[in-house]
Order: sequence, then structure tokens, then C-alpha cells
Amino acid sequence: MIAKGMISGLVALSVLTGAAGAFAEEGEHDAMAERLAPVGKLCLQGQECGTAVLLAAADASVEEEAAASEVDSASSIDTAALYTSAGCAVCHANGIAGAPKLGDSAAWAARLAKGTDALYASAINGIGAMPAKGGRPTLSDEEVMALVDYMIAEDQ
Repeated sequence: MIAKGMISGLVALSVLTGAAGAFAEEGEHDAMAERLAPVGKLCLQGQECGTAVLLAAADASVEEEAAASEVDSASSIDTAALYTSAGCAVCHANGIAGAPKLGDSAAWAARLAKGTDALYASAINGIGAMPAKGGRPTLSDEEVMALVDYMIAEDQ
């Protein structure tokens, strides 16, 4: 009999708890809806999603960067700063993954024997553990060639 009373009490408690949730304040529902809202939204091509302005601005920025890099010539590139900022120094200053160290004439001699065009091709397309353009696809071919010239000049 005591067990039957306890079960009845638990059932009543759960019913009351559920009813209290049904009468929760409107603000609580809004807060819960905000917490459960998706963090993103799928937008298919051709649909208006409110991002058209952002995409147009991004496209314009990419086009401006491409035009600016075409205008730059190899002679106007600050290769010493680019060597550091592009990340070349990380591997070439320490000889990481077989990269010839800057200033190590013996390491550069075999590479120079193949000619600068081969060095340019290796730097642009990647070789061994080095990815194309040293992992910086935003670099222009002219910038990569200027960096190779800088490293060769520093070697001699």
C-alpha cells in the first residue's frame, strides 16, 4: 500500500512538473528558442540569403589583389621582408625537411647546377616536402622567383 502511494505521488509530481513547464513565461520560451536556433543556414545558388553583398565585396577584394600583384614587378618586391613574412625563413633558416639553409653554399651548389629555371619551377610547383609556393598559394610566380633570387644572392 505504501508503494502504491509513492508511485501515485511520483506520477502526480511528474504531471505537475510538466504542467509548470507548459505555463513558463514567454521570455523563457524566447531564450530557449534562441539557444536552440541553428548556427548557420543553408543557402542554395540562386536563393537570396543576405550574403550577396558580402560575396560581392569578397570577389572585388580578390580581383583588386590580383590586379595589384600583376602591377608589381619583381624589382619592386621587398624580398627580405617577404622571405620572413611568407614563411620561407621557417624552413630555410633551419634546414627543416631537407630545405637548403640560407647561406649554406654546399647545399645550394647542387641545386644551382640545375639552373635557376629549375629552382624557380621547384619553388613554384613544390619539391620534396615543400609544397607549391612554399604553401602560400597567394604568392605570385614573380614573388616566388624573387624569393629564390634573394636566397641565391644571400648564399653568395
